[in-house]
Parts: sequence; structure tokens; C-alpha cells
Amino acid sequence: MMTFQGTPAEIGQAYGGQCKQAILKNLDILVFRKGYEPLPRQDKDFQTWMRGQESLIGKPFPWLLEEMRGVASAVGVEYEDVLLLNLRAWQFDIYGAKPKLGGCSSMAVTLQDGTVALAGALDDPQCYYCGPIRVQPRQGYAFITFPITGTSWVSRGFNSRGLSLGISSQPTFNIPRLDHAINQDLACRAIMQTCATVAEVRDFCRKYPFTMNLVAIDATGGIFGAQHTAAGMFEIPAKGGCALTNHVEDARMKQWMTERKVDITSICGTSVARLEHLRQFIAVRGGKCSLQDVIDLINHRDDANPGTIHNKGSIYLTAANPQKSPNTFWIRQPQATENNTDFVPYQVIES
Repeated sequence: MMTFQGTPAEIGQAYGGQCKQAILKNLDILVFRKGYEPLPRQDKDFQTWMRGQESLIGKPFPWLLEEMRGVASAVGVEYEDVLLLNLRAWQFDIYGAKPKLGGCSSMAVTLQDGTVALAGALDDPQCYYCGPIRVQPRQGYAFITFPITGTSWVSRGFNSRGLSLGISSQPTFNIPRLDHAINQDLACRAIMQTCATVAEVRDFCRKYPFTMNLVAIDATGGIFGAQHTAAGMFEIPAKGGCALTNHVEDARMKQWMTERKVDITSICGTSVARLEHLRQFIAVRGGKCSLQDVIDLINHRDDANPGTIHNKGSIYLTAANPQKSPNTFWIRQPQATENNTDFVPYQVIES
């Protein structure tokens, strides 16, 4: 677990210095596009999009850009290169990934003691990630998360106020973008550093559109689930628990998107089966299970079952129970250590 502390510039400098070679590798592949079609960096529409996103992020969250400048300085590259890495510039033409097996999953569920847990899996190529990091900023909340190396992103995460966030990407295309829609990964970072409760997450999502399926819980037992898009938020019922994977599931949202000619036909190959698996667990075991039962569900891998949550692409499995353990985030890195099945407890604030 790498820990970065201080001002945004200090965090960026430390992050860039410690992960310099991995950041250069990611920049080569994702921004400089060596061996691939280059980014249209001189294209007028591309430039307008990049500067628009920079402004949208910089006005409410200037510290994110300061951190990026610190990373760029430490690595010895241009700030614009790090900005483009953070903005997913390689997905400028489309949003979302092609359908594939596996995928990310998130579930909130009420336990037998009345507290609430959040657990799930992050599925992506391990080669782009630097492992869990702990950020302890001078302003805002400390948190643990898993960024693509060189970015200021949050994916799955847990902060020092007991807010836990689970995310799953949406393979949707041609979404009408509101003028104030922002990058989803940086939005999740802002949530982790500035929000303490699910009510604050809900308010944040209403203010800042971005495209991501979200499940969040907090230290009061609150649960929030939403299929959020760059054109607005669709909250899902979350009494007692909720789950989301990688497809558009809410009927109202489907209708709304279909009317606007948004392509929602691409469904990650196992997304429906994984969602049904999690919902079945909530329906049968909700209010009757322990945190260990939830961990066992997430931890079990069965490659013959399309509904398995832990699949061959999972790089991080996580669990949180902030009402009972407000400082602890349980993490398993299944591709890091062969034959290791243990979830390791990490403290967001070191003792």
C-alpha cells in the first residue's frame, strides 16, 4: 500500500516520483499511442473537448489539476499529457468498452446485525494499475482506492468518514452530454475526497452528470444506488440493499435513452447473470448474513458460472462495513499473489 500525503502538489510529486516508470508506460500506450492510431491532438473538436473538461474540473476542484501538474513535474512530461491520461482521451470518440466477459460488480446489503456492507470486484487489465493507494490530503477526507497509474482517479474506494463507493462502467454510446458533464473517474475522486454521506453523494451526482453505475454506503447505514449518465441521474431503489453491474437496467432509463437514440444494445457478456446473482443473494440472505458471508460470495470464483462475481479479469475484490469498522477497507488482490485467498484489512487512517 503506497501512501501519499500533503498538498495536492506534494501528493502529485510523490505519486509521480514513486510510480514514474509505470506512468511513462501508461502514457506511451494510452496517450502517446505508440503502435496505435494517434490521438487527434490538433483537431479543433478534440482541443475544445479537452479544454472544456479541464475548465469543468478546474473550477470546482482546482486541486485535482494541481495534483496532475505535480505528477507531470515528477515524471518529466507535459502537464497536458497527464491531463489527457486522466480524461480517458483514448475514448474521445466513444464512451465505454466493447462487450467482454467478466466486468465490475457492486452490491450493498444489510447484515444480520443491522449494519450495511458494500462489496464487489474491479475488472480491468492489471498492467495499467499500481495497486491500492492511500491518499491523505491536507484538505478533505483521506481515502483508499485503485487508480490507473498516473491518474487522480477513484474506482472502488473507502474514505476516512466511512463512505464506501462501488462502480461499474456502462457500455453506452452516443449519450447526449450536458454542458456540465464531467469525467466519471475524476468525479468519483471528488466524491471520495469531499463527501461523507450517501446524501452528499446523491447531491453531487445531481450537480455533476457523469456516466457510471454507482453503489455507495456510509457510516450511518445509508445506501445509494444510481445508474448515472452524462445526461442525468436515475436512482434505483435501495431499501435493504442494491446491486449494479455493467449494463443499463432501469426501465425508465432505458426508455429515456431509447427516445434519444442512445445505443444501449452493448451488454457486457456476463453483466445480466452477475446482477441476478447479487440480487438473489440480497433477496435470500439480506438481513440474515454476516460480513464473512458477503466476502465469501465475492471471493468465490467459478469460471463455469457466468454469474460469478470474482472472474478471471478481477484485479481487486473489496468489502466494507463502516458502521462496525469505520476505518477498515478489506482488499484482496487475486492476481498479485498466487493461491492467496485472504482479504487483507487496510486502515484508511494509519494508527
